[in-house]
Amino acid sequence: MIDQSLLKSNFVGRDGFRWWVGQIPPESSHGDQINGGGWGNRFKVRIMGYHPNDETELPNQDLPWAQCLLSTTDGTGAGNNSTSVKISPGDVVLGFFLDGDNAQIPVIMGCFGRTAAVGTGDYKNPFQPFTGYTDKVKKPNGTLKASQSNESNSESQKSPRHVSPALAKSISLSPGDEISYFSAIGEDIQLGNTTKNTTVNKISTEISNLAKKIENAGGFLNNIESEIDRVSEKIQAITNQMVGDAVNKAYTKMIPIINSGLKSLYDVTYALVFAATRIESVAHKAGVAAQEAMVDPVKNLQSQIACLSGNIVGGLGNIIKGMLKVALGAVKNFTSCVANQFAGTLINDIFNNISGGLSSAISGLGPVLKFAGGFSVSDILRKGSISGTSASLDCGQSANKTRGMVEKWTIGYGQQPQNNINFDDVLERANNIGSTLAKAANGVSDALSQATGLLNSASSLIDSFSSFASAANIGSPSANGCYAGTPKFCGPPKVEIFGGGGTGAQAIPLLGDIVGSGSSKTGSIIGVKLLNAGSGYFFPPFVDISDNCGQGYGVVARSVLNDDGTIKYIYIISEGENYPIDLEADYYLEDILIQETGENYSETDVINDNLGNAYTFNVSDGRIVKVNPINKAVTDLPTLTVKSDTGFGAVLRPIVGTVAGRFGTPIKSIDCVS
Repeated sequence: MIDQSLLKSNFVGRDGFRWWVGQIPPESSHGDQINGGGWGNRFKVRIMGYHPNDETELPNQDLPWAQCLLSTTDGTGAGNNSTSVKISPGDVVLGFFLDGDNAQIPVIMGCFGRTAAVGTGDYKNPFQPFTGYTDKVKKPNGTLKASQSNESNSESQKSPRHVSPALAKSISLSPGDEISYFSAIGEDIQLGNTTKNTTVNKISTEISNLAKKIENAGGFLNNIESEIDRVSEKIQAITNQMVGDAVNKAYTKMIPIINSGLKSLYDVTYALVFAATRIESVAHKAGVAAQEAMVDPVKNLQSQIACLSGNIVGGLGNIIKGMLKVALGAVKNFTSCVANQFAGTLINDIFNNISGGLSSAISGLGPVLKFAGGFSVSDILRKGSISGTSASLDCGQSANKTRGMVEKWTIGYGQQPQNNINFDDVLERANNIGSTLAKAANGVSDALSQATGLLNSASSLIDSFSSFASAANIGSPSANGCYAGTPKFCGPPKVEIFGGGGTGAQAIPLLGDIVGSGSSKTGSIIGVKLLNAGSGYFFPPFVDISDNCGQGYGVVARSVLNDDGTIKYIYIISEGENYPIDLEADYYLEDILIQETGENYSETDVINDNLGNAYTFNVSDGRIVKVNPINKAVTDLPTLTVKSDTGFGAVLRPIVGTVAGRFGTPIKSIDCVS
């Protein structure tokens, strides 16, 4: 037979099968193969028993190339079907020689999985274990364990959680035990809609996201200064429209005042000259001449208005950076009242800069403005005259334009109710800051000319915000009731119902599947009890369930409407876990929501749940039209399954309710109006 012949056939597979075990050398020996200049799936390999374990005798660069076999499920590339080969330096591989005993054409068939006992240090010598991380494959930074084993045991890498990095860290039983699926989970995105988003909400979102990024990095962000610069530039860009609106509204308010002053200037000049000359034509010419003398000052005012906005926005950088550092250092919980104060401080600086920037031009209009009776640009801005007409400042919500809209999306969680930002509060805070600084300047003239240095000083405004932030962080009364510290206790989760165009819905969560004891007791959301069905909903509103500590995660709830625009049910799709509990109660199945009736069912089919309970039901024309709830207490959310040889497509949702009484406190609904 040919395989017993002394002569080689030089036919692949007919001259014997020579298998081998080898090791992939460091990436430096692979040259252009891994730098975009290679071809195929090839790797250098040092084969035990064939190649020496000394680089002096055989350098890594001179090792043979081994082709890599692919699984039939990986694809070859034909038809655009392929999967990348995942072999790393230091891997121990199994293969064979295509040319038998000549041993010049190695082929890799598979890899030996690494265990925790395999060393992961830097490369030293051939056939010694070393790390698979390279210059191109970096060690993960918080996204995965840095482990380099492929074992199946309790120490193995868990599947990443769809939670924020900070939450993953908090629920880990040991460091690195839980990993976030994506580092941006938990960050907010301000959405567009048919009305303009509020400037304050945009600013709040940017600062909140920066705080989350630093928290996720454990307080140590390598590029924290560049991140602050980046966010500062974004906030500067956000204020563009706000500054432009403020300047335009101020100028719009000044126009009738100037016109009235010009008329008064003419009347007074005319009267004085006529009284002296008793000649109307002379008096008229004198009045016109007085008005014409104001042409250049008015042009000067208009020219300064044209470039004022850009100058103001460009000068906000130092103040924004300073306040960002204060907020990140002092504020533990970036609440809406902190956002209001932050925006109020910025608006105060904007108002002062508008007043100061126009002071010289306004002084040239003294003969006209003296008739306005104490005219002040600052008063025009600070009395809120611009808030009623500027959509960028008051949300454009004076006529409930945004009812039912969702303006914020949280990555990994979905739509969220908008923060309760109130422009009146922002403007009040801006005015309070301005008043405090004005008093410190020992009096301010109408044009703010005497106090421009202090009022526009970045350090003064930053110090003002710093005092507020420090007070808010400890709950001091000087923060005007704003608390921005770590929650003092974790209260039970709250239900927020928003969107849908309606109002008034209220609900409380029902918690089951309880674990732990005492203050560490937590549970899952197994149901939602409607306290008020609301009214006027055009489509099912969104339902958000969260606790003030942010420790619970994973719950997903949906609402169902009645024909009259009220809410019929809120059902649970995913129960989540780790929600704090203060009270416990008994629950029962209140109803079974038939989300999909399915087809081809019969009365002989069976409906069971995962708790071993059987349910009676009614079928009409092959569709499940009613399922009767069982009269038994439940501690977790049942999963209903229909067993049928012919039916398909039914989706049943259990609705959990309380046995007696109501537990918890009604929670306000979010109607997306404010």
